[in-house]
Amino acid sequence: MKKTINTLIYTSLSLMLMAYLFKLLNWPLTSDFSKGIFWLHIASYIAYSSFVNPKDDRIIYPLVVLVLAVLFNVFDIGGGYEYMPLIIFFVMYLYVSFHLLVKNYLVQKDVRLLKPMNYISVTILGLSVLFKLFHLAGAETMLIVGITITSIAIFLKGIFKGLDR
Repeated sequence: MKKTINTLIYTSLSLMLMAYLFKLLNWPLTSDFSKGIFWLHIASYIAYSSFVNPKDDRIIYPLVVLVLAVLFNVFDIGGGYEYMPLIIFFVMYLYVSFHLLVKNYLVQKDVRLLKPMNYISVTILGLSVLFKLFHLAGAETMLIVGITITSIAIFLKGIFKGLDR
């Protein structure tokens, strides 16, 4: 059960990142999809917290980020500011990087072959943000490539996390 919930955490994070891409591209009905995926991610973390050793306090970091995101959305803090999407993307970038790059997060075993892919995907995602911020040519394409590669890396990490070899 713990492995299933662990995979659900990474899968919902991957889908949440893709929903953010769809929102940036102004696709219709992405707001409802992103809210549903967001709540699925929160529910999977709450379910996972029931399986965690009480001494393992690493679970609190993502839950704090998720609670702050919920509070920002519920009370519409900063909704009228033009830089708010950048702040949201920066928080999501740090959150995704945390899941991809922190060693032994959620499960003790990790696949060594995925480590270079994780670093490359986070780097490409960061470069795509810089392209978007500076309005460089190909920013949309770079953003699509960066988010897609990072989403695939998150999904693969969720599948292979904790497998007994």
